[in-house]
Amino acid sequence: MKLRHFRLIGASLVGASVAWTAASRLHSYDVPAALTMACSLALFANVMAAINHVVEVAFSTTHRCRVPGCHFRVRLADADAVESRRWQEAAAAHPAHDPARLG
Repeated sequence: MKLRHFRLIGASLVGASVAWTAASRLHSYDVPAALTMACSLALFANVMAAINHVVEVAFSTTHRCRVPGCHFRVRLADADAVESRRWQEAAAAHPAHDPARLG
């Protein structure tokens, strides 16, 4: 199994536990079921998305354009050395820096 499968399972478990904790606390205050469900689902989705984003940023490779002021970048996850090198070259020579286009 790839890292992303473990990441999704782990993020789902953490998100579900946070949502369950919030739902149980809201239920103790007699909050209506629809509002409790909405809050729990929102917490689940946000926690899962945050964990996925943090893990993706931590384990991905980013190639940026080296021209000052240019914000072009490519982020790769699970890329081999050949593909990473190809995207590194693409980031260095992306179309916005084509001399014929700039002149």
